[in-house]
Amino acid sequence: MGLLPYGTDAQTIQEAGVFMVVLEHIPYALAGDITRALSIPTIGIGAGPDCDGQVLVINDALGLGDYWPPFSKQYAWVSKTVLNVATGFSEEVESMKFPSNIIQFTGRNKR
Repeated sequence: MGLLPYGTDAQTIQEAGVFMVVLEHIPYALAGDITRALSIPTIGIGAGPDCDGQVLVINDALGLGDYWPPFSKQYAWVSKTVLNVATGFSEEVESMKFPSNIIQFTGRNKR
């Protein structure tokens, strides 16, 4: 079948009763071969389009951090936005602009 040793291992754990297999960062062709050899679902994390399902870690998708696995995708770079917000807040606190630039609560339902 050409899957040795990985395909045989996957078939062995399938026979042992697992309900799915996660394939992470392996060659697309191998993931496709394993998926076709099994009757249980395969879930890919950077293993190509032939898996039965896909996972993308939310931190990677949001771009949280400075490094992402080569098989992930960043749809945004939220860590840059978070840093900008924290810097802006810190600067306003130091200059005493915050909290004077927000609606004050007087305790009497009046502003």
